[in-house]
Amino acid sequence: MKILILGALEKEISFLNDLIKAENKDDFFYSKMNKNEVFTATIGVGILSAFSNTYSLIEKIQPDVVINIGTAGGHSLEINDGDIVICDEAIYHGGYIMTSSPSSSWNTIEETDLVIKGDKELSTLIEKIKPNAVIHHGKTLSGDFFTRDINTINALNKKYHHLCEDMETIAIYKVCKEKKIPSIAYRIISAL
Repeated sequence: MKILILGALEKEISFLNDLIKAENKDDFFYSKMNKNEVFTATIGVGILSAFSNTYSLIEKIQPDVVINIGTAGGHSLEINDGDIVICDEAIYHGGYIMTSSPSSSWNTIEETDLVIKGDKELSTLIEKIKPNAVIHHGKTLSGDFFTRDINTINALNKKYHHLCEDMETIAIYKVCKEKKIPSIAYRIISAL
């Protein structure tokens, strides 16, 4: 099985490369573990970097599964720094479309929602490892910015009922859905 593990930043993936003794292969790192080939790579921060780099790596490697690891900002009182959120769903926020309002000749802006689910089978893998952390299953908001204002966070949480916010998961899920490759994202909460 070919496993592709992605992180936005080098520091999110370098500990894993050391742990599995991965060799640098220019665009990615490689290690053989039992019968599995493990590829790790950094994809950069944000939707566009995540989408384009994930797409390119999938084309080159042809993985059987994709796992995204990294950090996220907490948006729920249920979670604490150091907890792990398994992103069962990613919700894209921050996209807008122009629409025609029926009561006016002016165009109005409406927020677009894109929701993509992670792979159910992959979502249980980390629990089998039994990490020394509290694990939560839930939704992540994913967009090209971090929401820092507590009033905005509360309003978003009231609408989406999500646990955290990141900048890459929705792009990775989108590419993997199009390519029909199972994927999941695991996020360590770095701030509330």
